[in-house]
Amino acid sequence: MSEFFRRGLEVGHCVSAYRREEPGPIQVMIPVRWPIRNQILVPFVIIQLISLLILTVTSAVLAVRQAEENLNQRLNNVVTSLQEATFPMTPDVLERLRSLSGAHFVVWDMGKQITQTTLQTGQTDLSSLPQLSKQREDDSTNIVNQQTVLVIGGERYFSERVRWKRGFGIDAVLVLYPEQYWQSARRQALVPSLVTGSIVLVLIIAASYWISNRIGNRIHRLKNQVSRIAQGEFEPVETAQLSDELKDLSEDINQMSTALKESLQNIRDTERAELITQLTGGLAHHLRNSLTGARMAVQLHQSRCQSRPEEESLARALHQLSLTEEQIKGLLRLTRGENRTSFPAGITDVLEGTIRLIEPIVKHKKIEFDYEGVETKARVADGDGVRAALLNLLMNAIEAAGPQGVVGLKSFYSQENQLVIEVSDNGPGVSPEIEREIFKPFFSTKQEGIGLGLALAEQAARDCDGSLSLDRHEDRTCFRLTLSIHQPEHVVVGN
Repeated sequence: MSEFFRRGLEVGHCVSAYRREEPGPIQVMIPVRWPIRNQILVPFVIIQLISLLILTVTSAVLAVRQAEENLNQRLNNVVTSLQEATFPMTPDVLERLRSLSGAHFVVWDMGKQITQTTLQTGQTDLSSLPQLSKQREDDSTNIVNQQTVLVIGGERYFSERVRWKRGFGIDAVLVLYPEQYWQSARRQALVPSLVTGSIVLVLIIAASYWISNRIGNRIHRLKNQVSRIAQGEFEPVETAQLSDELKDLSEDINQMSTALKESLQNIRDTERAELITQLTGGLAHHLRNSLTGARMAVQLHQSRCQSRPEEESLARALHQLSLTEEQIKGLLRLTRGENRTSFPAGITDVLEGTIRLIEPIVKHKKIEFDYEGVETKARVADGDGVRAALLNLLMNAIEAAGPQGVVGLKSFYSQENQLVIEVSDNGPGVSPEIEREIFKPFFSTKQEGIGLGLALAEQAARDCDGSLSLDRHEDRTCFRLTLSIHQPEHVVVGN
């Protein structure tokens, strides 16, 4: 029993330890954003900065070295001139030498006494110059040709003692060149290089920033355009004047936007067409059943009224119901893909039967109807389909022409021995923008239309190995129905 409790305690400790070691929340590392502008700007500026600093420092060092060499050469020339001089060191001569070289001069006689100097007597104790000229400061630097640096009256001078060999009671001449002149010459040699380098650096940074910012802004505009496309806005943007890769990318995005817009529109049209197809198919199915019942009722009534004059009107009503039923069958074939049995028919019978159907409407609207065709024994593969197609075309022409308009029906043979039937009217015509759309199912310019008449007519033409096209001759709109037929003997007849 005690062993059982001991194992239970061990299990409890393990569970407690497991709970204490539950993992904490997962930390997601968010990458640092590094804009493309900085990717272009920073490396470019760093490279240019390093290159410019190297060039600036090099040119500055060379300029300072050249200034030191010029100063050294000037002092050496002065020293050489004094060593070879054959004229006495008068105050005028010393002043001329000072104005030419910028150096001061101190002259000793044979008794170690200062006889001439260009230094102002208030600057230093002239009696100590011979001793100063023989000493070197421990912390001084021999800058110019290892000449001694002396501090006289609080100012530092490069000095050179020249032993006089030409007499005139002169023992030596001390040449003193102010260190501040040397430093000024160094600064004058150094400043132009630094100023030029700084100006160039600022220009490079400004140009780099402008270029990177310009490219970054163009990429940002493309990003915004893609974002708008993702949100459903497909309006193209104006491309840049500069012809480069970004312009090509912008044009490609515009093309993609247009293609996506068309694709989405096609998807919407397809969804709408599928919905309308389902509704139309169901409605057509019910209409066909109703028409079948109506036709049977008219036939029953016709069988009871054999001796009455309404026989012709009942026959025409039955014929109209049959045509409507055929149109419903064509609609079902178009929307649901249902097959039906087609029956060949003579083209003359088809044309005359269609004309009889539209005669009441033509007379009612006082429309001038012109018919010119061929009388032939040729037959078409689907007589009912062609009759329904012609009826749709003629009804559209009558509606387009309006009251007191002109509608024409003409049939003839083409050079390829195909039968061509033209239905024309003097109505306003079809806009060129929608000429390619009018043959699509469910496309209609009428508020009450469903856009199936021309689609059914084109389907009937294809069933007869033909085609349906639209043309415009002067002020007449012409629909041309081309059919494949047999027995092409024909003669021209009038209306």
